[in-house]
Amino acid sequence: MSKTRIGYARCSTDKQDLAAQRAALLDLDVAENRIYTDHGLTGTNRERPGLAQA
Repeated sequence: MSKTRIGYARCSTDKQDLAAQRAALLDLDVAENRIYTDHGLTGTNRERPGLAQA
């Protein structure tokens, strides 16, 4: 039986990059279309659309 893997990556500033997090998720065999992201959301902002999609 194969398992569906879902990944989530977030960075809180525009100076940060999601590339390393995405690469790590891909290395863990998470499919590209199963990686959800939020960019530019701080820890004080609880609304995370990417996480909600996952």
